[in-house]
Amino acid sequence: MDDPRRPATAAWLLSTPALVLTALFALMPSFHLLVAAFLPVNGSTPTMTNFEALLDSKLAMQAFWRTLRVATATTVLTIIAGYPLALVLRKAKPRLAAIILVLVIFPLMVSVVVRVYGWLVILGPSGIVNKSLIDLGVIAKPLALIHNEIGIVIGETQLLLPYMVLSLVAVLQKVDPYLEEAALSLGANPIVTFLRVVLPISLPGLMSGILLVFSLAMTAFATPLLIGGPRVPLMTTLLYTYVFTSFNWAGAAAVAVVLVILALAFVTAQRLVTEAGLKRHG
Repeated sequence: MDDPRRPATAAWLLSTPALVLTALFALMPSFHLLVAAFLPVNGSTPTMTNFEALLDSKLAMQAFWRTLRVATATTVLTIIAGYPLALVLRKAKPRLAAIILVLVIFPLMVSVVVRVYGWLVILGPSGIVNKSLIDLGVIAKPLALIHNEIGIVIGETQLLLPYMVLSLVAVLQKVDPYLEEAALSLGANPIVTFLRVVLPISLPGLMSGILLVFSLAMTAFATPLLIGGPRVPLMTTLLYTYVFTSFNWAGAAAVAVVLVILALAFVTAQRLVTEAGLKRHG
C-alpha cells in the first residue's frame, strides 16, 4: 500500500530550494536589519538608542509625519478619481473600456525615472501648468508645484491610481445592475443608490485598493526623491540619506523597522475595518 504521507514529503522536498533561497535572500537580511536597529554603534547589548535618536531628530520626525500625510493624501485622491473611472469601465462598451483601461494602466508601463522627469517638466516653474496659468492671467508668478509635498502627491497619485481602479473594477463587475435599477425605481437618486447599494458591495475592493495604494505610497522612493528633493524627505529617502550620505547604518536600520511597523499596523487596521464593514453590511 502506498504511503499517504509520500506526496506531502515529495512536495516539501521539491519546495526546499525555494525555501532556502527565501531564507538566504529575504529572512536573513531582514533579521540582520532587525538586530542592527537594536544595537548601538559600539556595543553588543540591545538598546533603544537608535530609536530614541530618531525621536530626538527633528528631520526624522518631519519625515515620519510627511510620509503619513503623503500616503493618506495619495490614497484619498486615488479613491476620488478611482471610483468614477471604475464605474465608467464597468458600464462602457468593450472597445471604449479597453481604451480607458490602457490609459489608466499606462503609467505602470513607463519607467519611473521617465515618468518623474515628465512631471518635473509639467509642474516646474517654466512648465506647462505654470506657463498656461500665467498666460491666462490666473497667476502672476509660477506656483511651487515641485520640491514639496504637492508634487510628490501628484506623482504618486498618477502612479498608484491603476491599483485602486483595478481593485474596484474587479468587485464592481460582480454588482447586479438590477439592484441599482430597483433602487432608482423606488425613488433613490444616483447618489443614494451609490452610497446604499454600490459602495457596500464594493467595500472589499475598496479596502484592497486602499491597502495597496497606502502601502506603496508609504514605501515609495524614486518619486519622492526626484520630485521632492533632499529638502522634503520621506522615511524612505531619509533611509537613503542615512546609508549613502551620513553612513549611519544603525539609524537606517531603525528607520526600516519603523516602516515595517507602520506597514503591519496599517494592514492590521485595514483587516479589522474590512471585517467590521462586511459584518455590518452582511
